[in-house]
Amino acid sequence: MASEGTMMRTIRKPAAGAVAAALWWCSATLWAQTPAAPSSDASQVQPAQQARQTQQGPASHGPAPVDDQLATPTGHELSVIVGRYTYVEPGALRISIHGTKFGGEYTGTVSLDRREHWVAQVNVRGTMGNVTYTGWCLPWQITPNSASPNGYRLGLGDASPCTETGDRDWYLEGRALIGKDLIGDAWALSPYAGLGFRHLSNGTTGIAGFRTDNYLYLPFGATARTDVAPHRVLSFSLEYDRLLHGWQKTRDSALGGGAVPATTTAPAFTIDSFTDISFSQHGGWALRASAKYQATTHWSVEPYYIHWSVNASSVNDGTVAFTVNNVTAHQQLGYYEPYNFTNEFGVKLGLHFK
Repeated sequence: MASEGTMMRTIRKPAAGAVAAALWWCSATLWAQTPAAPSSDASQVQPAQQARQTQQGPASHGPAPVDDQLATPTGHELSVIVGRYTYVEPGALRISIHGTKFGGEYTGTVSLDRREHWVAQVNVRGTMGNVTYTGWCLPWQITPNSASPNGYRLGLGDASPCTETGDRDWYLEGRALIGKDLIGDAWALSPYAGLGFRHLSNGTTGIAGFRTDNYLYLPFGATARTDVAPHRVLSFSLEYDRLLHGWQKTRDSALGGGAVPATTTAPAFTIDSFTDISFSQHGGWALRASAKYQATTHWSVEPYYIHWSVNASSVNDGTVAFTVNNVTAHQQLGYYEPYNFTNEFGVKLGLHFK
């Protein structure tokens, strides 16, 4: 969380759509080529035509056969995940939250129209790990101010580098998607779109869930598949996510309070309480890329990359209560969520079943 005059640590407080794609296959009309008996009599030709129709049946019309192995596989897939996660707030007081995370993912896919190759998909993904904060710490300090009830104004001193390890960090994400398979001879392209929701929780100073982010976003993407061997499919996915709205909350009230010793320029004082701070975020996007190799009918391996970029929020006020010489004052301070980005690299091992 960035503050306009406060902070103990520079953790700066920090519709559904569907892709419509048309694929038309040439309709094949099957005509019987049974030879007719040589005769000029129409009465003899007609029975031959009727017999031919009875034997061959009506002409069939429909899409040409395609390689279903290149279609989006229906059924269920469970994956285990291991990845490296890095959150960054760039700038003069750059901070990062980074670490290794482990998690799991479930994907369920059903066919909406087998003839036209429409599919629907539900995806739930979560990761968790202990991370390290690397950034800056700023001490609380007071300066004389005649307008304050206790004669002092609360502020921050000079920044110094600091690090904290062992903070609990996790996220959970759910998505509903709809897509269509466009299947050719050697490749299939499967565009899709939908709606996604992401919940992120950052811990700090032993406080689980100190900072939370909720993102509602629209995913737009496509997967390309090709056969590399019998029952061996290689696929590449690329996706763009557009942030619709973000809700960020920092639970400063959980910090409680503390005492600050006297200095040569100011008496001792105490921090008594903080109020929680909330922000709204309206600008941001994400990019996802992966390459998946279906090693067997059931098992696959998939390296992936996810990048989030979220714009700064507007300023919001929080209140801090502090006491000097047994007199308590309440001071409003301005905070905002700065521009930040997140990079995540990892690999998934998946098990597919019907």
